[in-house]
Amino acid sequence: MFGFKALDSLPRPSRSVKSLFLLSSVMVVVIISIAIAALWDMRDRELAHADKAIAGLSRILSDQTTRTFEGVALTMHGIRDRLSDKIGSTLDLDSVPVHLLLQARAAGLPQVKSIFLVNAQGEVSNSSRADFKTGTVVTDRDYFRHFVEGGNDDFFIGKPVSSRVDGQPAYFTSIRLLDTAGNLRGVLVASIRIEFFETLYDGVGPEMAGRILLLDENGTLLAGTNRGALAYGASIADTASLRQLRRRSTDDALLSEERSPAEHWHVAYRRVANYPLVISTAIDETNALASWRRVVCPISGALLLVLTMVAGTTLLIARNLTRRDSIEAALRESDEQIRYMVQSVRDAIVTVDSARRIVLFSRAAEVMFGLDAGSAIGRRIDEVLSSSLPAEQAGQVLTLLERERLAGGEPAPTATLELRRAGRDFPVELSQTSTTYRGEVLYTAVFRDLTERRRAELKLFETNRQLQKLSASLQNVREEERVRIARELHDELGQLLTGIRMEVSWLGSRLAVDQAKLGSKVQDIKRQIDQTITSIRRISSDLRPSVLDDLGFAAAASWYVEQFAARTGLDVHLSLSPDDPEQGGEVATTLFRVLQESLTNAVRHAQATRVDVSLYLQDGMWLLTIKDDGAGFDQQSGMHKGFGIVGMRERVQILNGRFAITSAPGAGTVIEIALQAENALEECSEEV
Repeated sequence: MFGFKALDSLPRPSRSVKSLFLLSSVMVVVIISIAIAALWDMRDRELAHADKAIAGLSRILSDQTTRTFEGVALTMHGIRDRLSDKIGSTLDLDSVPVHLLLQARAAGLPQVKSIFLVNAQGEVSNSSRADFKTGTVVTDRDYFRHFVEGGNDDFFIGKPVSSRVDGQPAYFTSIRLLDTAGNLRGVLVASIRIEFFETLYDGVGPEMAGRILLLDENGTLLAGTNRGALAYGASIADTASLRQLRRRSTDDALLSEERSPAEHWHVAYRRVANYPLVISTAIDETNALASWRRVVCPISGALLLVLTMVAGTTLLIARNLTRRDSIEAALRESDEQIRYMVQSVRDAIVTVDSARRIVLFSRAAEVMFGLDAGSAIGRRIDEVLSSSLPAEQAGQVLTLLERERLAGGEPAPTATLELRRAGRDFPVELSQTSTTYRGEVLYTAVFRDLTERRRAELKLFETNRQLQKLSASLQNVREEERVRIARELHDELGQLLTGIRMEVSWLGSRLAVDQAKLGSKVQDIKRQIDQTITSIRRISSDLRPSVLDDLGFAAAASWYVEQFAARTGLDVHLSLSPDDPEQGGEVATTLFRVLQESLTNAVRHAQATRVDVSLYLQDGMWLLTIKDDGAGFDQQSGMHKGFGIVGMRERVQILNGRFAITSAPGAGTVIEIALQAENALEECSEEV
């Protein structure tokens, strides 16, 4: 509306303008300070989150690495045990049975390239590989020298070296073999695949860490991802951090920062349990702050926009303070805008003065009453209505308009009436208000055409009816699917488990007397199978108890209450009518599902100790009442409107029943439903 002049063309600033500029300057400084502090705090939080993420990742990778090496160690100890028993101690290390043993055990370890034997003279005498070369001397390898030179470790992990078979980098683990006299018989060695750990780490950590390394306790690189120019076998870790890690009594991750001219890494070191190894997970600070930078840009833009708005607002207020004469022009323009807005409203607006003469007649009013504004303004409202509406309708409208004048300034309630236009009646909603302008009371009536709303309400009603039918169909489909799943669980899976138990029992009966450990294991398996069969039966019964279809609601309710009380400790008192709903029918199913959900809510949410359940037939209606002594809830707060209550209400409404719930904090909860008996339901269906 207004154009800005140059600052030098403005009048000399007054004291209020100077105060305004001072206040704006202080506001700008405060906003910038708060923004910088908030952004820096967000940065620190983002780095702390990154440190927590790599520390958590290091725990996962440490556990996986431990399991990987435990698999290798378990296999190698198993081979040593076989070679140290009565038969194995008599076999030559280069014999075919030993080769087959190594080959069979290595086949089950994807992390192992090969397992081979080195005799006491340092010559490779046997291997799981078919193409190994006998006579290869490995006396210079640390996995052999460690035990020859008197190493006490039972499980040795060496540094990465190039394999003499395929030339690829690998590292070796080894354990000693002793003969019956306790002398060194040889060394059992496993060649570990470095690429196995790289694949393992790649599958877990790339989205959380930029670099993952497996080190020995001295910081030698054994395996890793995103190594760059780092070579296997090189010492790359911060030795001070590793020394500090060894001194710690806990297995928590040690967080540190490693800086270089090009990179700034946040690193988490964690020991691998039971082995002299360390997992190093790291994330570059640039990547860790990527999301923070994405937030900084829009915040900076928003801050710049706010500062611009503050500066613009300050200039605008200063201009308004120095040019008060522009206010009248602005008010006149605002008045024109309001008039335009009134004319653009789709509702008919008619304003009259205290003499009941029309002072405003909108375009929508012209259409509704069939008069142009020029002929209506200045005339009395009763004359205009009498000339455009039937006498009966005109009198009704005038009576409603008179209520606002007699209300004494209080808004009159809205009213709905029927008007006739072009030979057709249409519904109209009338709302009125009054205001005082320059000492004169003006009355405004707003006529809103409800034709479209009525049409929308009818469409919504039809949609709700279709949704209710769909909900009923879904309930039936769900019950049928529950019956099918329960039957398959009970008949097929239950029979299969029973057959497995019989086979395990047969197997246990064939064990020798001296195999007590295996016999105990067979008994454990049978107990687990029995527990599984019990769980299958319980799940099948929860899905759809067969007693509901076979014996009816009373038997199903008694059975379920007994099972539920035994499982939860809830004191349930059941009072049932001597009559019973139709077995397996919709009424019986709905009553049973409501009982299930109510008992579950009483235990899960209300912490009830006692529930009273009653069902009786009265005047062709099944009346079910469920009352608990739980915590209750405030029905006005709306916090109770969960899916369970909604589901119960929908089930009851599908059968044209009544659902009511009464509760208060500390007063327990009462659920009451009423369903028509089966014969009444059939009569209603036929009438529909």
